[in-house]
Amino acid sequence: MSLTIHRVAQYARFSSDNQRTESIDAQLRAMNQFCKQQHWQVVATYTDEARSATTDNRPQFQQMIADSGKGLFDIVLVHKLDRFSRDRYDSAIYKKRLKKNNVQLCSVLERIDDSPESIMMESVLEGMAEYYSRNLGREVMKGMKETALQCKHTGGCPPLGYDVGEDRRLVINQHEAEAVKAIFEMFAEGYGYSAIVDYLNAHGYTTKRGRIFGKNSLYEILNNEKYTGVFVFNRAAAKSDSKRNNHAYKTNENIIRVPGGCPAIISKHLFEKVQRIKASNRRNTGRYHSKEFYLLTGKVYCGVCGKRIQGNLRFSGERKNRLCTYRCDEPKQLCKNKENNKDYLDAYVADLLRQKIFNKAALRRRINAVNKYIASYNAEFDEHYESIKTELEEVTIALANITVAVEKGIITDALIDRSEALEQHRNALQAQLVALRRFEPLRLEEYLHLIDDYKNMKRNTAEFRTFVQTYIDRVVTYPYHIEILLVVGFGITDELKETITIRRGDLYALFESKTKED
Repeated sequence: MSLTIHRVAQYARFSSDNQRTESIDAQLRAMNQFCKQQHWQVVATYTDEARSATTDNRPQFQQMIADSGKGLFDIVLVHKLDRFSRDRYDSAIYKKRLKKNNVQLCSVLERIDDSPESIMMESVLEGMAEYYSRNLGREVMKGMKETALQCKHTGGCPPLGYDVGEDRRLVINQHEAEAVKAIFEMFAEGYGYSAIVDYLNAHGYTTKRGRIFGKNSLYEILNNEKYTGVFVFNRAAAKSDSKRNNHAYKTNENIIRVPGGCPAIISKHLFEKVQRIKASNRRNTGRYHSKEFYLLTGKVYCGVCGKRIQGNLRFSGERKNRLCTYRCDEPKQLCKNKENNKDYLDAYVADLLRQKIFNKAALRRRINAVNKYIASYNAEFDEHYESIKTELEEVTIALANITVAVEKGIITDALIDRSEALEQHRNALQAQLVALRRFEPLRLEEYLHLIDDYKNMKRNTAEFRTFVQTYIDRVVTYPYHIEILLVVGFGITDELKETITIRRGDLYALFESKTKED
């Protein structure tokens, strides 16, 4: 009689509440020992770190469920059932998926079979796990509320403009606070998101995570009451409740507001003015349906089919959000390239120029590189000039000889053709001699104005586009990366260029946005 060896997929996880990676090691050790005792073969292992079982948003868990339909294993083994799920609804759904795929769920510590008693026991265990999870969440919230009542930071990244002090209270970061003030003041003065983003990037400001500013970066900042000195905890709950109740701050017990609980960066009056403008803008969204400005128009090329890429505007999603991209117009059957968010690419290239050219250190390096080219060119100038001059003299003598032959009555078709060719060559050589000149080394002081021009020039204008495109040879987009070719010869030479490559996913990540890399 042959022995059936069951194929096992192990699943282990730990949440972020007082657990560590050692927890996964312990689970796997127990499961491996259990498999040896049962003479089961481990064929796959899936682990999720710092993932709560109250949600199914667990990458390795979802991969395991998907793999269960491929016939790769017969059993999913967990250390305890609460590692699989602490939500009874999710547990039932995914166990049904496993059963449909002929895969059994087993636990090392809880021996469950198909008997009525086991079904009842499993239900009790799942209920206890869900109770534990929700009770733990309630206790964690209680602790965070107590911390918030003391106006101490409850974790995560502090808002732009603040750092966390030794006592866990917020303190002002002066450099970042300048950016926050500029955002509120410019918005209150009527500047749009694009103009504010361009200003921040042009002046070297970054988000709290050190990324380039995008429009999405501004929304949260303009909504954050902390900048007026009011310490607010659990704004997410406030936002959720505000849809149902105009007095959410007063009615939701999980929301804490402590006036004066943190240092103010802007005035209450300015914050309220911004909120009024935003509310008015929401009522009048139609007035923003103006023609889009494309900074890189004429400079973007498709890396797949080679054609020039045009700007594209469409309205996407249920809310018909305005989406502007650079997209190849070729049919998808002919060109498989991906489109790129116009705002992201424009802002990235503009900021790239600030990093690579329009700051004093970078400009000095560029000027030195051009001067090195000029020195090399001037060193060869005399030899090159004399070479062309000698060749011109030889051509002139040859033409003079033809003239003498013609005067003697020697005229043939070959001689006439030869004379025309020599005259064209002589004209070209004379033009080269006129064009040839020595270059004077560039002086940094004469180019420093470019930095101020870049910072102060009004964005979204033809003037700024012309200025920027002077230093861009082309931008080539591929399905998974983008190449930007900069021209840095300052009109002296086209030989000095630099290519910068960025992954498409990294570009979107700079603006804290996600894009699929499929």
